[in-house]
Amino acid sequence: MSSQNLAPRWRALLAALGCVVVVGCSTAPSVPTPSPTEAKVSALRSLGFEPGDDGWELNLGVKLLFESDVGSVSDEGREAVAELARTLSALGIERIRIEGHTDNLGNAKYNEALSLRRAESVAQHLVRIGWRDSAIERRGYGADKPVADNATPSGRAQNRRVAIAVKVE
Repeated sequence: MSSQNLAPRWRALLAALGCVVVVGCSTAPSVPTPSPTEAKVSALRSLGFEPGDDGWELNLGVKLLFESDVGSVSDEGREAVAELARTLSALGIERIRIEGHTDNLGNAKYNEALSLRRAESVAQHLVRIGWRDSAIERRGYGADKPVADNATPSGRAQNRRVAIAVKVE
C-alpha cells in the first residue's frame, strides 16, 4: 500500500478515537452511593451525635437536664426523647445505650444510683413509646464523666444529664 492510501485510514481511525474520547468525557462521572453505614453516620452527625469511646454519643443538653436530686424526666425531656427515638428508628437503629450523669455534689455512691435512675427514667419512656426493653442498655456514671466544670452552678447543671449512645453497623 502506498502512503497516500494509509493517510485516510489513519485519519478515520483518529476521528473514531476522538469520538470515543469525547463521548467518554461527556458522560457524567458516577457518584458513589453512600453505604448504609455512611448514611447513618451522616444522619447521626446532623442530629448532633459525635464519635465516642463506644459508638456515637449525644448529650441531650438543655432538653434533658435534671434538677438537683431529681431522677425523672420532664415533659420537655420526654418530647425530646420521643422525637429522637422516632428518628433513630427511621435510621434502622434498634439498640440504644442511655447514660445517666450527675454533678459532683453529694455522696459518690448516691450519685451513681441517681444517675442510673435518670437513665432508667428515659429507658422506661422509650419502652412506653414502643422500644423493646431488651434493646435499651442503661448505665449510671454518677459524677465520673463531667462535661462542664463542677465548680460553678452552671457547670453542675450541665453535668446533671442523660446521654444517648448508639452503634452504627
